[in-house]
Amino acid sequence: MRRLHLPLLILAAACSETGENSGAPGDASSADASGPPLDASVAETHPDPEPDGIAPPPCPSGSKLRDTRVTCPGAPLSPPSSFATAIVAAKPGDVVPMDGMDEPAAPCLPVFVCTPDDAPTLLFSDSPEMPSTDGVLYADTVPKGRYRLYVYHANGASTERKFPIVVLNQGAATAHVSIVRRGLASPSTQYVAQGQTVLADFFADRAPVDVAVPAGQRVLLDAGLDALHAGQNELVHAIYDVVTDATLKISFVTVAAATDAATATASLSLLARDVDHQRGTFPSADIILYGTSQSSGVQRLRLGANEVDATLDGVDAPTGDAQKLLGNYGVHYHLEIPRSAPTAITARGGAWGGAMRASSSIDKLAVSTTTDAVALGPLTFFDVMTAGGSNLPIDVFFVTP
Repeated sequence: MRRLHLPLLILAAACSETGENSGAPGDASSADASGPPLDASVAETHPDPEPDGIAPPPCPSGSKLRDTRVTCPGAPLSPPSSFATAIVAAKPGDVVPMDGMDEPAAPCLPVFVCTPDDAPTLLFSDSPEMPSTDGVLYADTVPKGRYRLYVYHANGASTERKFPIVVLNQGAATAHVSIVRRGLASPSTQYVAQGQTVLADFFADRAPVDVAVPAGQRVLLDAGLDALHAGQNELVHAIYDVVTDATLKISFVTVAAATDAATATASLSLLARDVDHQRGTFPSADIILYGTSQSSGVQRLRLGANEVDATLDGVDAPTGDAQKLLGNYGVHYHLEIPRSAPTAITARGGAWGGAMRASSSIDKLAVSTTTDAVALGPLTFFDVMTAGGSNLPIDVFFVTP
């Protein structure tokens, strides 16, 4: 099974929730391609107290409050001395045994959950996950704005297939799509490892690529994705962050390897969703977790379980059916904490893989058991995403001296 969406969970010491999921969706008219902080030079620092006793804003500049998760009862957990020593010495990506530490019993780290003003809307295509015939996998007509396009499909046929994205301009003037981030990897049956490679590629900085879409025409978003031809059971996985300047129809399609996808898309039928996977359009796919206070010992944040990061709500545009993005795959998290602390991730739903970026360093991450942790290093801010094929939830935890 390539992806286990939220298996049976035992949740302990969960953060209490106050407030509503009130953050507004990202501004669809924004053409700012900077995204949430990915580099130390642009990382937001914790605001200083305002004069005259006025409380500082709970979220960094350029973002809005989404949720408040600041009630975390219980004393911080003391780590075993052997683990505390090992995690301090560990490098990003090192796997460290937790030596019997009851990490799920740790209280949460109090955070404000914030939405960047330019957070992209996620167009997520993972159902049907293993098609064997030509067709449209997912499509939506969207106004100008910022979007994340997520492709995750394996070939269910015995002959080679591809899974390109096709863009249609139904307007009267040429439109443009600027690809500001892109993650690609060769087709593979090693799904989690492939997902890690895609994320590492996505986090890498590169010059934006402009794609012109003439009036009344369909074009490929990226010839590189179209060139990825999957054999039977091989996965094609890709992530794009794009900014568009006009209303466009974006179609995720599957066709035989030799087919001209841009020409064929007009005659393709929509394929039905499968019962185990998701597709849809989901606003506000970037999340900032902004720490408010920090105690000595172990504190944690559980991601992918509707505990800290509420499950994204969206719609399957072709059918109008409401959708929930279980696990929040494709969401980009930026975390900031008040004090530098050795930081790690442990799996709570099964084997997990992902990638992180801290300053200019990009690291692949993987942990296969619930009794080990993968080190992220001593950090105050970083970006992390979960690889497709991973199990959720995970705990991001902090060992503060």
